[in-house]
Amino acid sequence: MVSKHLIMVIVLVLICTTTPAFPRDEILLPLGASPTDQRNIYPVRVLKKALDATLDTDGPYSITYASLRMTRNRALSELEEGKTLTVYPAATRAEWEANAIPVRIPFMKGLLGYRLLLVHRDRLPYLGNVKDIEHLKKFRAGGGTQWTTTAILNKAGFNVITSSHYDGLFGMLASHRFEIFPRGINEIYLELKENKKKYPELRVEPTLALYFPTPSYFFISPKHPELADRIRRGMEILLKTGVLDQLFEREFNTVIAQANLKSRRILTIPNPMLPKETPLDQPELWFIP
Repeated sequence: MVSKHLIMVIVLVLICTTTPAFPRDEILLPLGASPTDQRNIYPVRVLKKALDATLDTDGPYSITYASLRMTRNRALSELEEGKTLTVYPAATRAEWEANAIPVRIPFMKGLLGYRLLLVHRDRLPYLGNVKDIEHLKKFRAGGGTQWTTTAILNKAGFNVITSSHYDGLFGMLASHRFEIFPRGINEIYLELKENKKKYPELRVEPTLALYFPTPSYFFISPKHPELADRIRRGMEILLKTGVLDQLFEREFNTVIAQANLKSRRILTIPNPMLPKETPLDQPELWFIP
């Protein structure tokens, strides 16, 4: 017969060596701005790679999504609480860096800062004559009410017509509520495709591009500093091993080629929303056309 002492030893060994059945880190992410919004697919792919890179040191994780869509301001409030959101991928701004924990490795290498113009086809002849920012300011721009891009354009002197409804902005453009809708290279072609049937008159303007430095970071709830440290270490591994560059190229090389920035007049706008800690002096972190 097996002694009680031996049974206790076996039980203790099993307890010490068995992987817990529950995940150590619970990642709570936001929903997209609408059911058709696919902009977070790539950030989540990068996030998973960063978390996978730290499995050996930090253990398993789970990813779930918030049950409700929310504005940027509401999202920051929820992130601060750390109950319904723990991670939020977003273009940086000082308020977010002050109230959440930023991982200052731009997961899109600043590509979002290169903006093409989604327009109504009726406006193409007029926009083809634009030579500088002051001329472009004569056209009304569209943007989300709480978007970083909207704040940048407002501070630069543009007349920005806003909406809190992402999908509604495309209808507003189609109905001439505004003339230009600046969209990231990573966004515009997919959005044009998604809205083609509903708004067939929309086009990508072929001669212009805007640029303002816009790093997108993972912001983590201040209630979860250990998770922030894990994601930071994971992102550093992706950067050091070249995996981040590989993910970026696989995702965006086609649309970068389609945008053909070298054939466009690039108009630069300052971004006063950037905190002083922005790593502008690290070229390896940035996309350079």
